[in-house]
Amino acid sequence: MFIRKKSNASGSTSVQVIQKVKGKYKVVKTVGCATTQHKIDKLVNLAKQEIENLFQQPQLFESESDTAIDKVFGTLQNASIRTLGPEIIFGKIYDSIGFGAINEPMFRHLVLSRIAFPLSKLKTVDYLYRYQGESLNIDTVYRFLDKLNNRIKNQVEQIAFAHTKKVLNGMLVLFSTT
Repeated sequence: MFIRKKSNASGSTSVQVIQKVKGKYKVVKTVGCATTQHKIDKLVNLAKQEIENLFQQPQLFESESDTAIDKVFGTLQNASIRTLGPEIIFGKIYDSIGFGAINEPMFRHLVLSRIAFPLSKLKTVDYLYRYQGESLNIDTVYRFLDKLNNRIKNQVEQIAFAHTKKVLNGMLVLFSTT
């Protein structure tokens, strides 16, 4: 907060207590108007006292728990926040299909992020950093995809085939009983 002396069209000077909120100046209180320098100085002193009173005034609706919450959230950064929804929902499906047998954390991250947010590989890396806290280089992703194609592809296909076969057999049993 600060004090502003504003000249009026009538020739007087207004003394105001100003606060900047969201990039805009907001008049908290107009202390008064005066035409002589002596009266303007008195108003400035009153404005200083008003600012002190505003800072000393206790918050009526703020509890200790609110202060503690503000303190905790004040220490958070974007890298500290993770989105858990896709991991909870799609992670359960991923594991029920049987892909958990593939012991490659990068595979899980890429599969779940591409299902939740089907974007480019570069945007996937950005998503993993922003929402999962995983810092990956795009070159690491490309190297992993080469490894996936050369070594893990057959295992992924076998797991997907076995799961599909199990689901279809379950459907055949269901339709044959009706």
